[in-house]
Amino acid sequence: MRVSKVKIKVADGDRKVTDSFVDKGLKLGGHSALPDVDIDFASDRRQEIKEYLEQRYNINGKQRVFSAGTFSSMKLKAVLKDVARVHRVPVNIVNYITAIFDDDKMGWTELFQLAAVNKKVRGFIQSYPEVIEDIRTLMGQPRSASIHASAIIVTPDTKDGETAECFDFLPIRKMDNLLVSEFDGYAVDDIGLLKEDVLATKELAKLGSVIRIVNETYNKDYSIESITQDEINDSKTYSLLSQGYTQNVFQFASRGITRFIMDVRPDCIEDLIAINALFRPATLEIGATDDYIRYKHGEVAPVYNFGTFEATKNTFGIMTYQEQFMSIAHTLGGFDLGKTDYLRKAIGKKNAELMATLKDDFISGAMKNGCPEYEAQEIWHKIEVAGKYSFNRSHAAAYSLTSYCGAWLKANYPSAFYTVALQWADDKEIPMLMSEMEQCSNARIVPPDINVSEVQFFTDYDSNEILWSLTRIKMVGIKTVDYIIEERVKNGAFTSIENFIHRIFKYKLKKYQYWDDPDNEEEAGRVPVNARHIKHLILSGCFDKTEQVKAVTDRYTILEKAAFELGFKLSDEEFPSDQVSHHYFWSMQQINLSGIGSIDYRRIYDSSKARKEIKGKASYMTIRDAMDLDNEGKRIAVCATVIELDEVSYKDKQTGEKKTFCKIKLQQNNDLMELICWSEFYSANRKLIGSLKDKIIIVSAVIKYSDYNGANSLNTYNTSILDKL
Repeated sequence: MRVSKVKIKVADGDRKVTDSFVDKGLKLGGHSALPDVDIDFASDRRQEIKEYLEQRYNINGKQRVFSAGTFSSMKLKAVLKDVARVHRVPVNIVNYITAIFDDDKMGWTELFQLAAVNKKVRGFIQSYPEVIEDIRTLMGQPRSASIHASAIIVTPDTKDGETAECFDFLPIRKMDNLLVSEFDGYAVDDIGLLKEDVLATKELAKLGSVIRIVNETYNKDYSIESITQDEINDSKTYSLLSQGYTQNVFQFASRGITRFIMDVRPDCIEDLIAINALFRPATLEIGATDDYIRYKHGEVAPVYNFGTFEATKNTFGIMTYQEQFMSIAHTLGGFDLGKTDYLRKAIGKKNAELMATLKDDFISGAMKNGCPEYEAQEIWHKIEVAGKYSFNRSHAAAYSLTSYCGAWLKANYPSAFYTVALQWADDKEIPMLMSEMEQCSNARIVPPDINVSEVQFFTDYDSNEILWSLTRIKMVGIKTVDYIIEERVKNGAFTSIENFIHRIFKYKLKKYQYWDDPDNEEEAGRVPVNARHIKHLILSGCFDKTEQVKAVTDRYTILEKAAFELGFKLSDEEFPSDQVSHHYFWSMQQINLSGIGSIDYRRIYDSSKARKEIKGKASYMTIRDAMDLDNEGKRIAVCATVIELDEVSYKDKQTGEKKTFCKIKLQQNNDLMELICWSEFYSANRKLIGSLKDKIIIVSAVIKYSDYNGANSLNTYNTSILDKL
């Protein structure tokens, strides 16, 4: 019995795995169709594997390894523009029409459906019928040839008993100094050649980095294989996932699947495999995920069809994987392995005609094995329906083992895990990572230190403190950081802001203590550090320890020292006199420039005018507490920073009236939450709300659970109070 796709993941680019699959695949010529071998390698090592395949199989002067070709097809927009150009249709008219529709969802039929409801499209079709007629035969035709991103083909070394090269099996061309087939991947499969997708997965590179840190720091000898074999029953890992701490865990980081995981409360790898396979649009639509949750927790007893228990016992009778259908067809329907493979192909390719030809054979075979006809019909119907969304179990297992490995590292070595996660994260992902880290581990992010911080995030594994990366500070690039670190390594730690400036700019400032220094033309050249870099480093907290800062407001004194040394003045516009004495002003500067910092929002709220107005109507609550599902329905007051505004329009179902509301993303240090300003409140406060970006606000709102986000959100009501600082 074979599956349609072999899916494995290799963190360290293990060449033996590649050899094993390629060598075996080259001997499968007697089968009707070869399996599609997909192997995921760490993204930073994929090129090594491609080079190795050439070294391994291009021997004895023969060329057996090449890349698969691929073709881009003519879509509606491209065809319409090309044909309209031939018919001399004005370009502005064509551009206007093509801007109306989405290319990926628009075919010939959909174009006329759109014309039925859109006057502009209908008018275009009526004005230029010859254009519409000509595009019909061109849509879907190959437009250009290119190289497949990952598909590598290795041809057998003999053909018909004689030695052979790749040129003996199919036409080959040279493109960008690479050998590429004239056939695409599907055609290569059809002529019986083995296609291997050498895929790159950054998750494997990340896991490899974490494991290397753990092994070096804690004197361990872990690998992905050892973790997924020896540590597969770690209760701490399953507890971490069940509590929803899934940030940066492969496949499990989105809000929707996190909610599903929390509802399932997995306690074994089989649960994770099922979660991976079930959380897909079609299964969500038919309620299979809800059924799995109920069966898992014993709320409802699972029902197994005749003869399907062994195949579906791991998923409580829910047909989830392609392998389950194949097993049922073989053991219950009496299919031989060849016919079972046809069923696999029909399911994998969603071939309804092929499925129909197998139905009678399955039902008669099931009845011979004692299954009542009505139940055989029911089982086949389930196979037909589930086949539209079924997932390959081997694929789901490979993904889930990779996910488990990441979750295990997060649960047991959080400092190493979060260090690598932060290095790979986009700026928008960092607040959520830091928030989760504070809640589920003893690892902590601390501000950058000019004498310790590096290009990447630097971790002190004794204290579990992760120092902020210098390159994550705005406008401070890699060249600037490298220059600073080189000076620090060469001449020791910086002792003050003045010492830093003198050493970095010594050839520019020409301070008397450096007059006796020997000339160095290389150092005397352009220094990749300027006054703006210094200011951003100070505001980000890089000199707090060096200058023994006791409060963030003391950073103004450091700025004054730097301004004096560099010969510039601090402007009142940038540092208003009425703001420099406030802690939150300096914390906001730090957050805006580096993404790290802590504002005492409760202190701001307690000293605000809005507090008296809100008193008795709502109670103050942090965003982190507001995210607790037990607090749904409470009216609260929140003080936070507005980081995003998004105006949304919708049509009222009852009145048909067009209404507008605003989604506001609030940030409270490392915690994020959405505030929904509904239409009446938004209309009454539109001007104020439009000016809130990057401002601290105080708002009263009610906590409501959002099915869309799978989390709590804040919602305004008609008498909500909104105040901008």
